[in-house]
Amino acid sequence: MIESLTARFLQLAEPFRQYYERAGFNDPFETYILNVARALVLLLITSAVVLTLIHVSLFNMNPLLALPASLLLTFATTAIFTGLALYYPVYRTYSRRVSIEKDLPFTVAYMASLASSGMGLERLLERVAVYETNRELRRELFLTLRDIKALGLDTLTALARLASRSPSALLSSFILALREAYATSGDLKSVLMHYAKLMLDEKTQRLRSLVNTLSMLAEVYTTMMVAAPLMFITMLIVMNVLGGGVLGLSPDILILVLTFIVIPFSALGIYIAIDGLMSRV
Repeated sequence: MIESLTARFLQLAEPFRQYYERAGFNDPFETYILNVARALVLLLITSAVVLTLIHVSLFNMNPLLALPASLLLTFATTAIFTGLALYYPVYRTYSRRVSIEKDLPFTVAYMASLASSGMGLERLLERVAVYETNRELRRELFLTLRDIKALGLDTLTALARLASRSPSALLSSFILALREAYATSGDLKSVLMHYAKLMLDEKTQRLRSLVNTLSMLAEVYTTMMVAAPLMFITMLIVMNVLGGGVLGLSPDILILVLTFIVIPFSALGIYIAIDGLMSRV
């Protein structure tokens, strides 16, 4: 049963293979799908049994009605689990791309300074891999060195494999340009200096855009979290003294809703927006 389910699930999940291969997993894609299929079978059986017992014992439902309700919830649970299992490699690929592109300009600038001293490509990769602080970049560099030193691949093939498995299009284009320079002219310094300047200029533009966005969010925060609550609370207090309400709700209830629900969740939303922006730089 699991083998047939795995084969069918593997066909359906084939479009997600490219994301999985760039997500940084150690196991093959087939192994991941097999584990997901096993978890699906276990979840299907467990959910059906547990939900049926809950409907019958706790809600005192007729077994003929409890079984369809339990199966419906079971299928919904397995569908959600399947979606999360397939989406996780996509999310992990995106997360790795953001992490790589955040520090890539500084890594390329460091590589350019090493190339200016006449250091060869393999020695340059070793040096950068040792001192790289970004976990995802360090992993990709060590995998490339493993391909060269342990698997016996030539440098051009190892760089091509790095470009193909990279979750970042920016890193892939840089590696391919570095590979072409290594295969033709051997002038690594010019390529690295060009990409270092290009990436640092792009990062500067992104930081300027980030500052403008944060300024706008600061104005929104001041309006939503300071001025607007004071204005509404003052209006509601006056309404409470004079009498009246909004949509049948008394001013006291509206003040409580504004204080304990609207303001905290609005602040949480702004915090999430700022955190999402800051995680990209």
